[in-house]
Amino acid sequence: MNSILKEDLQDIINSSLINWKKLRNKTILITGATGLIGSILTKALIIKNSTDNLNLNMVLLIRKKEETEKIFGKNKYISYIVSSVEEYIPRNIKIDYIIHGASPTKSKFFVNNPVETMDISILGTKRILEQARISKIKSAVYLSSMEMYGNMDSVNVEEKDQGFINPLKERSSYSQSKRTCELYSYCYYKEYEVPIKIARIAQTFGAGVSKKENRVYKIFADAILNETDIILKSEGSTIINFSYTTDTVIGILYILLNGKDGEAYNLVSDETNMTILESAKWLANKYGNGKVNVKIEIPKENAGFAPNNKMILSNKKLKNIGWNYKYNLKQGYERLLLYLKEENKK
Repeated sequence: MNSILKEDLQDIINSSLINWKKLRNKTILITGATGLIGSILTKALIIKNSTDNLNLNMVLLIRKKEETEKIFGKNKYISYIVSSVEEYIPRNIKIDYIIHGASPTKSKFFVNNPVETMDISILGTKRILEQARISKIKSAVYLSSMEMYGNMDSVNVEEKDQGFINPLKERSSYSQSKRTCELYSYCYYKEYEVPIKIARIAQTFGAGVSKKENRVYKIFADAILNETDIILKSEGSTIINFSYTTDTVIGILYILLNGKDGEAYNLVSDETNMTILESAKWLANKYGNGKVNVKIEIPKENAGFAPNNKMILSNKKLKNIGWNYKYNLKQGYERLLLYLKEENKK
């Protein structure tokens, strides 16, 4: 296993923030387990099961079993339900906890498939909430996104704040569906007393990222390692709200076990308020060895990027209940580069 990823997984299983006893002899349903956040979460739980004999059973709702088994291997504590989340049929099974993270993640998909984007998010969340109700769970976390805030020019953005989302843009299919899913979650809490919490996740990256990942942070890192110019497809004025993978996973588990039902929490580190352009220039100056330049080449066609956004999220609410982060944006990039450099040597 990659040494950086191994360190990250150890950070999670050794975290004093998580009350692991609450998970002992329980069953957890995880959707989105093959994504970056979901895969690291699941791998950490597998290791914790092995080292501490938690006897935690994991039920993974996945589309392709063979591909998922390649990621996690065969494990007696893992069972699979093979289904798309939007077509999942809730059933009478024992589930204590749910982490619902299944969602489209690529901007081009939002633009090219806005109907499917909304169906996966909204119909899928409806089915998972119904499963939570049937199973009378102890707690659940819906993984929302900072994009639900929409567009706003504001610092110290708290959970009560809202920005503008244009309902007549296909790119809004993602951000608007996240808002709708949050409302769906809250309504299940109020009407059926489903104990669900909401994690509004900032841009998350770190060790474990796929080689096929084509989001900005991976493109920047690849350019540094290949000593090629960083090409921005926008003016780069959007402010980055960031959370390193381990901080995000620990935060999700912390919200699951300690959050207040029906509440939302911004999951973001501090010291992240660089713009995309500033982060590109910082990377080029520090790691480019004088061979990497930053260029702006805005395409004429719609590349599917989110609108420029200058908000800075506040993590005060989550900190107030006891969570804290370990890595800031620059440290996150440093670990990502170390991870990718080691992977490229294989």
